[in-house]
Amino acid sequence: MPGRMAGKVVVVTGGLRGLGQAMAQAMAREGAAVWATSRQASETREGGPQPGEVREARLDVTDEASVTALFSRVVAAHGRLDVLVSNAGAGVFKSMEEMSLAEWEQVLSTNLTGAFLCCREAFRQMKAQGGGRIIAIGSIAAYVPLAGNTAYGASKWGLRGLCASLNEEGKAHGVRVSIVHPGPTWTEIWHGREGFSAEDMLQPEDVAQSILDIASRPLHVRIDEVRIVPPKGVL
Repeated sequence: MPGRMAGKVVVVTGGLRGLGQAMAQAMAREGAAVWATSRQASETREGGPQPGEVREARLDVTDEASVTALFSRVVAAHGRLDVLVSNAGAGVFKSMEEMSLAEWEQVLSTNLTGAFLCCREAFRQMKAQGGGRIIAIGSIAAYVPLAGNTAYGASKWGLRGLCASLNEEGKAHGVRVSIVHPGPTWTEIWHGREGFSAEDMLQPEDVAQSILDIASRPLHVRIDEVRIVPPKGVL
């Protein structure tokens, strides 16, 4: 199938709704074989997606065994992995004094430890095959401190550090690591919340097109960080 992603094998974590779904579909439209993962995904049938197809796969990014099994299946089906989009995330938006340890650990285990596990497995395969791209979905909260955002903000600041270090480790092996920081994006978490409207926010497709642009670049192009915000900035 022709397209900018023809012949590429892609994994998008958190890929069945919202921003992840938009990214998975955008890359499939450009010819990629896309694994879209979620804890709620149905059981995956044998084999992998065909070029231009999105296939869902069950994955819990906080479970090391689940992560290693998923990446082993991808490599068994295709022999390679060209792009990982580490998108799975969680958020608990409370003041620090109101937040429980369980809520703190939920956010950090998904947004940071989960990203570490997926990036580690992708990096190992990409290094062995001579290159690839890892793209992590950060947040403008990694730059702009926001009240009631301690756990989420801390996880995204940490993700910036993880990606920067991994990018240095990968530069001699053709593995490029990028982090993209979207500003307010109109997904289901905002629906029905007073004071927020689609007109003031980015659309998932806006961010997806930027991810597609990075994913489709040749590996001699290194893109470290990208920030994408709507005209009003942080709402």
